Amino acid sequence: MHMSEQAIPAAGTGGAGEEQHPAIFATTVCSIVEHGGQLLMVRQLNREGEERWNFPTGWMASHDEDGNLQIPEHVVNRNLLMETGYAASGATLIGATLVREHDEDGRRIGTSMRLDYLSSQPRQTSYAINDSDILGAPQWFSPADIEIMIANNEVKGELTAAAFRHWQEFRRGGSVSGDVIDIPN
Repeated sequence: MHMSEQAIPAAGTGGAGEEQHPAIFATTVCSIVEHGGQLLMVRQLNREGEERWNFPTGWMASHDEDGNLQIPEHVVNRNLLMETGYAASGATLIGATLVREHDEDGRRIGTSMRLDYLSSQPRQTSYAINDSDILGAPQWFSPADIEIMIANNEVKGELTAAAFRHWQEFRRGGSVSGDVIDIPN
């Protein structure tokens, strides 16, 4: 058996003695939207309750409310619409971050994945924001402004900065990039 086959066991086949686990672990999807040389951001609270800028991001359940398997490219654009009123017609994976979560004493308590997407062909369909975590209307920023915001700690956190780096790498060379980030939880 190859190592890759060992790393991806069949979920839910129910064989005797087989380990049971969900098909995916906790995942968030992040949408980076470009228009006219600017990127769309939303205002949210960080873990400390302070207002910060973030790219539209949300948790992705493995299945939707009807029990159908969800695809990240669909979830990221649905979340974009809810948080900003902008619809996008496509999504391209540009980066991934493995997030190792720790408690206050530094003990590892969880792992999640953040998938960063470049959402394409945005169009505003509504001015209504249907997400209570969003504070005010979304705003457009130049990449230079976002670099300053990151340096001044005005973004939500390291995951926002990583998503911006993934966007920069994708724009420079068309490659998907990745990170491993340790965060307190």
